[in-house]
Amino acid sequence: MNKIDFSQRLPIKTPNADIDSFYGLNTVSGPILNRPVAAPDGVDASGAAMGAKQQRETEIAALVKAAADTARQTKVELCDAVMAMQESLREQTGSNPQSDLGY
Repeated sequence: MNKIDFSQRLPIKTPNADIDSFYGLNTVSGPILNRPVAAPDGVDASGAAMGAKQQRETEIAALVKAAADTARQTKVELCDAVMAMQESLREQTGSNPQSDLGY
């Protein structure tokens, strides 16, 4: 199972500081924005999309961990069932010293 590395994410205060600085440009009369994505609406939409995708990533990571835990628990239950079966057979057939050694 691959572990998700959340350390590669920008801290949320970094893009928020950039957005605040961008809105500070409104004090400058008529900044010229060459790209539509640089407009305040585009920045807000990108920020919302980033937040939603990070939330989804976190949810998926939690689901993967839960699935791994469930699989591990199921494996333990299977091993317990097999050991109980072996013990039951041993009780019915009697103990054989050589079978304990694996012969």
